[in-house]
Amino acid sequence: MKKVRLIFCLLLTCVFILGMTACGAPQAAAPAASQSQAAQQPQASADAPKAASDETYYTVGMHINLPYWQDHKKGLEAAAAELGVNAVFTGESGNDAAKQIDIFEQVVAKKPAGILVSPIDPEGMIPSIKKAIDAGIPVVTIDSDAENSARLCYFGTGNYNAGWAAADILANAVGKKGEVGVLTISGVMCLDERQRGFEENIKQNYPEMKVVSVQNDEGDPQKAATVTSQMLQANPNMVGLFGDDAASGVGAAAALRESNKLGKVKVVAFDKDTAVLDLVADGTIEATMVQRTFTMSYYALKFLYDYNHQNIKMATDMTGINPLPQQVDTGIIAVGKDEALKYK
Repeated sequence: MKKVRLIFCLLLTCVFILGMTACGAPQAAAPAASQSQAAQQPQASADAPKAASDETYYTVGMHINLPYWQDHKKGLEAAAAELGVNAVFTGESGNDAAKQIDIFEQVVAKKPAGILVSPIDPEGMIPSIKKAIDAGIPVVTIDSDAENSARLCYFGTGNYNAGWAAADILANAVGKKGEVGVLTISGVMCLDERQRGFEENIKQNYPEMKVVSVQNDEGDPQKAATVTSQMLQANPNMVGLFGDDAASGVGAAAALRESNKLGKVKVVAFDKDTAVLDLVADGTIEATMVQRTFTMSYYALKFLYDYNHQNIKMATDMTGINPLPQQVDTGIIAVGKDEALKYK
């Protein structure tokens, strides 16, 4: 695997040189001004404009130093600046559900005007969301939903549909026949939905295709390279690969290059990591599924603000009425070779 590690390191170096402006590898450090606030005492961003209002809204995310989540931060702060309110971006730096719940509870204790949360463990977050709602703090979910909770609305990608669409793209790329594999992060609900959509589309509509392997890359491009190599060795007839998390594309490309299977195994990736976009642009990766991350947080905050200020009039007495839609699907954009560089 020494060659795989060398290729991975060269790709990761390119990511740092190009500035890390999009969703990507978990090892990627965010710019200093974009670092997560300490969980114990989150603070408003130093570069955010001074708010005209005393209202403060919080985002509680996951893997918050990833470029993917920094794009959420930009959307949050853009909406806050327009509305004249304060915005604080905080959350769990990894994938620890218990830590995220603890951070959420700390935010609730501060009695903010509203909370945007992306639950790592949707069921585990239900009591905490109820506690916030009972305290008069409106909560919406972004990116990952807790649909059985008392949250007011979910803003994010329809992940099942995104996985379904990825299956169509990969099927067309491989001639609608052959063995394919999946790279994912086990136990993350939004990724489980992408995997389910992908597998069900293949099973229902492509009888000459078969998903022969699903591997956990743990959100780590180097791990993705390792498990892709193992997958290819165990399934030498594999013709396609779907990576449903942001880390999978770079790792898969490194493994394919090492095994001399570039072009022979087609790859559909996820998100707009700079390195992934470069690999799409040069034809190494067939396409990547780009989410509207900025949009999610931008409109989620605006909806919370409208809810608090009763700007949406459905009745003469809005007491106890939630005027927000249950879900806002921000959709997915399949980005191929011709469009890739526009997203950098």
